[in-house]
Amino acid sequence: MIYFKFVVQKINMKKNILMAFIGISTFFTYGQKLKYPETNKNLTVDTYHDTKVKDYYQWLENTDSLAVKDWVKKQNKVSLKYLKKLAIRNNSRRNMEKFFWSKMDYEVKYKSKKNKNYQYSIMYPGRNSTANIYYKKGNKGSFEELINSETISTKDQINFTAITPSMGDRFLAYQYNRNGKDWEEIKIVGIKKRIYFKEVLKEVLNPQINWYGQGFFYVKNKYNPKKISRKYPEIMYHKLNTPQSEDKLILKTDSGEESFQIYGTSDQSLYIIKKQNDFKNRYSYYYLKPKSETKTFKTLFDNIKYDMRIVRFKSDTVFVKTKIKNKNYIIKFPIKEPKKWAMLTPSYRDAVFTGFTFIKDRIISSYQTKKASIISVSNFEGKVLGEVMTPEGMSVSSLYYNKELKKVFFRLSSYTVPPVTCELDYENFTFKYLGQKEVGFDASKYKFIRKNAISHDGKKIPMFIVYKDSLKKDGTTPFLLKTYGGYGTIAKPSFNPGLVYFIERGGAFAYVHVRGGGEFGYKWWHDGKNLKKKNGILDFTKAAEFLINEGYSSPKKIGITGGSHGGLITAGAMIEKPNYFGAAVFDVGVFDILKMENTEAGEYFVNISEFGTVKKKDEFLNMLSYSPFHNVNPEVNYPSTLIVTGTDDSRVPPYQSYKFAGKLQNGKNQKNPILLWVQNKAGHGGANRYSEVITEYIYRYNFLFDELTKKK
Repeated sequence: MIYFKFVVQKINMKKNILMAFIGISTFFTYGQKLKYPETNKNLTVDTYHDTKVKDYYQWLENTDSLAVKDWVKKQNKVSLKYLKKLAIRNNSRRNMEKFFWSKMDYEVKYKSKKNKNYQYSIMYPGRNSTANIYYKKGNKGSFEELINSETISTKDQINFTAITPSMGDRFLAYQYNRNGKDWEEIKIVGIKKRIYFKEVLKEVLNPQINWYGQGFFYVKNKYNPKKISRKYPEIMYHKLNTPQSEDKLILKTDSGEESFQIYGTSDQSLYIIKKQNDFKNRYSYYYLKPKSETKTFKTLFDNIKYDMRIVRFKSDTVFVKTKIKNKNYIIKFPIKEPKKWAMLTPSYRDAVFTGFTFIKDRIISSYQTKKASIISVSNFEGKVLGEVMTPEGMSVSSLYYNKELKKVFFRLSSYTVPPVTCELDYENFTFKYLGQKEVGFDASKYKFIRKNAISHDGKKIPMFIVYKDSLKKDGTTPFLLKTYGGYGTIAKPSFNPGLVYFIERGGAFAYVHVRGGGEFGYKWWHDGKNLKKKNGILDFTKAAEFLINEGYSSPKKIGITGGSHGGLITAGAMIEKPNYFGAAVFDVGVFDILKMENTEAGEYFVNISEFGTVKKKDEFLNMLSYSPFHNVNPEVNYPSTLIVTGTDDSRVPPYQSYKFAGKLQNGKNQKNPILLWVQNKAGHGGANRYSEVITEYIYRYNFLFDELTKKK
């Protein structure tokens, strides 16, 4: 808990009476049932195969209607009044900020790139600003502003997403979105004379800019505002100082199931296009060597089953990352004899491949195990030269070889330790810390343990538990559980100031490695996807049950949180076992799984394969069985819940949160608060301004801790 000392020289009876009154007033404010805006129930019936599904909240899917916008405005008024009172009462901003990195000076460098002559960074210039693009020549001197977001728009919130300098630093292409949407735009600036080109390239999602001559290759998608689609991409070539309408078409597809990726070397010696059809598990590759006589792309592989990511090209040898027997490796092959491939990186039992970097004659690769990370050094013949094991509970990220310094750097972090830059000695296989971030708490007092919960089918579900000083077994500790558990994504320990805030107030934290995540390999992922998706939900409930049975916590003191896919798993767990939990925060979550297939991103193979499709009866019935929205019981008083979304989320539409919140609020016996906070001009990633990022942390973690510690 956080305690405040008040030095009072003279006791004033009136002040005591006033403070007592405020305390009583606060109690009734948080104890009484909230008065939500009315959420109308208009019956719609959808028929899937031979099953009729009733939905009283489909009107909320029309997010552009005045009725829905007015409803959202009223919801925010209720929610923000509640959340702001919590923040003021706990003096939250001052306490939350001290858990962020100190000496930040509010100039947070969150994207940076160093090219031949210049360094480029996307940084916050001030406390209440969005990030801008900066640059400087060489390693010395200070950064100078290059692109201010407000020069693009003062109406929309501009979020820079990528910066791509040309060879020799003559030009810089930069990508940005408006209000957090996935759709992006591209603009170009000349560096030396700061020439701002007029053209704006639109209809791009992940443009993958690769410079070539006086322009660049990129991927364009067709955008239809009336019927949103991300299908039928095209590889285009854009020549500087010309309108997008004059861009040259390089390659297109007539299949709605195919997508493109393009790779290019920094010295413009090779370009490779990958055409993939994930639905059929087929991939084709085409290459262009500009210095050769032929100036068109030639076939490298046609219609093969290997998904390869090109990572390096040297002396007519191509290096790629690919999956062999469901494990990731770096392999190489001669571009003229691609069937003569050789494996270069090792495989470790119970470890997953997480990163790599190249030095002159070696490959540095990283792997995550249940306990720590491994850094492996191997040569171009595939021989392992040495290995480094990191401290337990730490994860490796951002492996990077600095050509000028001829040194390898990486970052180590955990849930309660900010990322620390380290230098790898790849000759003696050791590493050293290059400094630590100063934060307003004593990280040395934090401890962690690993426990296994037993799931419904006997499977052991690992949990990574973090606490301070000691962990009682008397059921009194407020516990926060989190997971993601989808798409085979590897969850690595990463620093979170909100968790520190929660733990410093007397709580504890556990990350639950449910099936569906990629931490423990291919099978672990597939045991939690599609028809087995509910395994992840049940794994999570069993983790909570373990904490209760072992005395670490009690049902009313367990909070849960998850974002995006993690929101689906944690919300599904709350609906499955509402009596196990005391509070929940769901961030841009998927709640109506039946409707995701109709969304802009939902028809992607990655989503269809992960969840299933309503077009197949067995998959539809499975989706219906765990969809949080469809399984809400109006007779149940669900735990205190905060649902967070953004008005411009084009990946998981905000109506997913609207419908879930409305249905929970309308429950006959719902007494615990159900709050919906909709962030204006925000997308799937949430806030972009530094001050707003801190506000997000304050609202989420204050709500969780206070709901878990107040009397109910």
